[in-house]
Amino acid sequence: MEGGREVAGREKALLLLILAFALIQQLLFATTPDAAFVTFRYADNIAAGHGAVYNLGERVEGPANFLWLVLVTLPKALFGVGVAQGAMVLSTACVLGCVLVVHRLGGRYGLLAAALTAGVGGWAAAGLAGTELDLFVLLLLATAYALSTGHPVVTGVLAALAVMTRPEGLFFAAAALCWLAVGAARGQRSWWAPAACLLGGLVFVVPWLVWRATYYDQSLVSRPMVAVTASSYGFLLAALLAVVIARVCASRVRPSPTPRRRPFLVAAITLTVCAVSLPISAASWSGVAQRRSRVAEAMEIGSWLADRLPLGSVIGTGGSSVLAYAVGARLVVVDDYLTTRPPVLIGYQATLDCTGYQGGYESATFRWDGSGTWVTVFPRDDLFSRLVDRLAADPRLTYVPCPEPPAG
Repeated sequence: MEGGREVAGREKALLLLILAFALIQQLLFATTPDAAFVTFRYADNIAAGHGAVYNLGERVEGPANFLWLVLVTLPKALFGVGVAQGAMVLSTACVLGCVLVVHRLGGRYGLLAAALTAGVGGWAAAGLAGTELDLFVLLLLATAYALSTGHPVVTGVLAALAVMTRPEGLFFAAAALCWLAVGAARGQRSWWAPAACLLGGLVFVVPWLVWRATYYDQSLVSRPMVAVTASSYGFLLAALLAVVIARVCASRVRPSPTPRRRPFLVAAITLTVCAVSLPISAASWSGVAQRRSRVAEAMEIGSWLADRLPLGSVIGTGGSSVLAYAVGARLVVVDDYLTTRPPVLIGYQATLDCTGYQGGYESATFRWDGSGTWVTVFPRDDLFSRLVDRLAADPRLTYVPCPEPPAG
C-alpha cells in the first residue's frame, strides 16, 4: 500500500513538473498571428455592447470560431481585461488542459504521453497563441477521452463544441458518431449510445445555427472557411502520436497485481524530450521577437490613429488585422480599397515612402520619435491638410514633408 502511494506521489510530482515545463514554453515563445486580431475586434465590439460585428452597424460574419469568440469576450466584458491578453491566458490554459487529457488517455504510460505533448508545446505557442486552435485541440482530445470511457452524451456535447470552434470539427464529430454506430451494429453497445451522442450535440448546435441564420441573415449551412495548414495541426498530431506511443508501451508490459515503478526508460525519454525541445524552440526566438515587435508597433500606430482621426473616419489597413483591432470601434475599417465608400486614410508603412498612391491620395510621412521608424499614411487630397494637422499634433510623431521632385 505504501509503495503504491509512493509511486502515485511521484507521478503527481512529475506531472506538475511537466505542466510547469509546458507553461514555460508558452510564456517564452507565445506569439499571436495577425489573423487572430479579426476575432479580437469582434470581441471588443461585443464587450462594448455593439454586437458581433466588425464595423458598427454592419452584420457580416467574419471569424468562424464562435465558441472561441465568446470565451475571449468574457474577460473583457466581465473584468475589463484586454481581449488580446485574455486570449493569450485562455490559449495557455487550453495547452495545459491538453497535457492533462493526454495524460489520462495515455493510461499506464500517461506521464510519457504528457511529457511528449508538453515537449512540442512550442508548436502551439509560436505563431498560434491566442487563436482558437488550442481550444479546438483540447475539445478533440476530450471528445476522444469521453468516447473511450463510454460517455456518449458528453461525447456529443464536446464534439458539438468543437464544431462551434472550427468548421472542420464537423468531420471529427461525424467520425465519433460513426464509431458509436458501428459499435452498436456489432452488438458492442446499445443503439442508445449514438442516439444520445447525436442528441447531446444537437442541443448546442441547433440554437447556434438558428442564431447565426437570423443575426447575420444567411443560410443555416453557410460558414466562413479557415485556413488549414500543417503547422496549425502539428500540435494535434503530436498529441495524438504521444497517446499512441504511450498505448504501445503499455501493451508491451505484462499486467501486475501490485503497483510497481515505471521502467527507467520512461523517465529517460521524458527528460530527453524536455531537454531537446527547449533548444529547438529557442532557435526560433529571433522570429518570435520580430513578430512581437511588429504587433507592438502596429498597436501603437493604431492608438495614434484612433486618438487623432475624427470619429467615424474610414481607413484601409492594408490587410493588417492588428492595426484594425488597435484603432477600435470608433473608426470604420475596410480592406477593399475599391469600395463605393471612399476611405479617408489608406494603410501604413514602417519605412519612409514618398511615392504616390491611387489617384486622389497624397503621401504624408511621419517620423516616430526615439525609434527611427517612419510611418506613411495616404490621406485623400481634399482632406490632406486637415488630417495631417490632426496626426502631427501627437507628440510621439513628427511630420516630415516629402521633398519636392526635381524640376524638369
